Amino acid sequence: MKRVVQGRYSAPRFLSIFLVIQSASIIGLFSTHRFPQFVRVIGNDLHSSITETTDSAAVIIAVALLLIARGISQKRRRAWQLATILQTLLFAIAIFHNAHRLLSHHRATHVIFGNFGVTHLIFEISLLTALIITRKSFNTVVNPHTRKSDLFYFLQVTSLSYLVAWIIVFYDKARFVNEISILQISETALKGLVGVSGPIAFSMQRTQERVENLLLGLGIFIAVTTIFRILRPVERVAHLSVSDKAAISELIKKYPSEDSLSYFALRDDKDVIWAKNGKAAITYSVINGTMIASGDPLGDPECWPAAIEEFIHEAERHAWVPAVYGCTQKAGEIWRRETECDALEIGDEAIILVDDFNLETPQLKSVRQMVNKARKEGYETTTKKISELSDLERTNLSQRAQRWRRGGDERGFSMALGRFCDAQDSEAVISWATVNGEYKGLLQFVPWGHDGLSLDLMRRAGDSVSGVNELLIASTIEYSRTYGISRISLNFATFRSIFEKGERLGAGPITRLSHKILILLSRFVQMESLYRFNSKFQPIWEPRYVLFPSIGQLSRVAIAILRIESFIKPLSNPLRKKVDGNAIN
Repeated sequence: MKRVVQGRYSAPRFLSIFLVIQSASIIGLFSTHRFPQFVRVIGNDLHSSITETTDSAAVIIAVALLLIARGISQKRRRAWQLATILQTLLFAIAIFHNAHRLLSHHRATHVIFGNFGVTHLIFEISLLTALIITRKSFNTVVNPHTRKSDLFYFLQVTSLSYLVAWIIVFYDKARFVNEISILQISETALKGLVGVSGPIAFSMQRTQERVENLLLGLGIFIAVTTIFRILRPVERVAHLSVSDKAAISELIKKYPSEDSLSYFALRDDKDVIWAKNGKAAITYSVINGTMIASGDPLGDPECWPAAIEEFIHEAERHAWVPAVYGCTQKAGEIWRRETECDALEIGDEAIILVDDFNLETPQLKSVRQMVNKARKEGYETTTKKISELSDLERTNLSQRAQRWRRGGDERGFSMALGRFCDAQDSEAVISWATVNGEYKGLLQFVPWGHDGLSLDLMRRAGDSVSGVNELLIASTIEYSRTYGISRISLNFATFRSIFEKGERLGAGPITRLSHKILILLSRFVQMESLYRFNSKFQPIWEPRYVLFPSIGQLSRVAIAILRIESFIKPLSNPLRKKVDGNAIN
């Protein structure tokens, strides 16, 4: 299949490079004296043949080409439409401009290869031809529901910019050379937005340049924001339907997974894509044009490649960047084999083997001390499935869980269900601690296969003793022994190996530096504390990986992961487009 790699060297990629070159030549980048003579000749030819207006108009065209080039590299249909229209206009302008000079017997001294600007025409014809030939490569889905909003945005920003431009021109009326009418001010403001000098002349050259530059800046602002909005990836509002949830639940039961994150595929804010035979599925979410699958694929491992193929195809249809977050080594190897994507180990999951856990062993001394401390304070624990809870217990637990959030966003995506004590999760397990009838802490675990639990939620009251979480985990382990549960997945420890190796004697300079950086970051994000809490239980560590198309996309994928895990908040952006997932299928 190798579909991710094929996109790196495709025709749209090369077309985007040529558009960047064209943009650079328009603004005269190749006309500087730093380049050889033949390059300056081509640059001057391209630059001067485009328009008889000011250089400012060329700057607006260049900016538009740069933005379109990015969309072309992502195979966006609208980028192809804009690029084709723009190339056609530039070609027509060049023909008209040069034909007018030829018929008027005007000699164009800057053109070395003839009156028609041969290099410019060849460049325009080549790009236009290439766009037409490769039109089938630009097959991304275009959401028709955003066209009206894009047009409305363009009219809004243009009207506002024109009003500001009119005020800028009117503000310097004292420096007009002649008496000017309101109509001439309006004409100057309008032409200035496209880089054309208006009928108004100022008494000072500095004022003339300042006004023209400000109007040019407004014109560039209109072009940049409008094209950026048109080409911006649609941010899909994900939501699992009732039928999808039922099908995923059936798949999880039929094919018990070694992945402790499998049950979290039932989050409400995920989408799902299925293999054609329905025996495998991948749940995902789309953030800022990045299509992130969390955990391993679901279902029959033999059918995972088919689900991966559908996943990559869906990413290509929408020009999304495909990525995987938090998969196991087994799944990571299949992803890499099928897509040749790059992989990075991002941490380890702590797993407790119930049969091997003995609170009386010397290795668990710190846990034992915390548990005894809580018990001496009178703490008692209860562990039940959600289906076994009374209405009063469910209400009390839900109220405490909400109260103990203490505001802020709910963190977690790959290892969080996003709901608590919900009747639809009847097999989930709740452990809670009380003292003198008062609730002090609670944990929620979701099913993991037929014989496992995976920690979902951990909350405690602000006035609870420090050992309440250790007590609840120890109580859940005792509960697991009674009900045949053999393994419990705890928290995920990000970059655990660096924390562990950085403390060892003889650690290398790179490891020590990485360790110091992580210690610094742990002041803002829980990394070291989670690692140390997990390690107290002497778990086995299972590595987790993030996969991405190329190293150039890593920063974009990393930002999307931080957003999806609620470590960073998205900025309020009028350019962002959100639609329901069903609207663009």
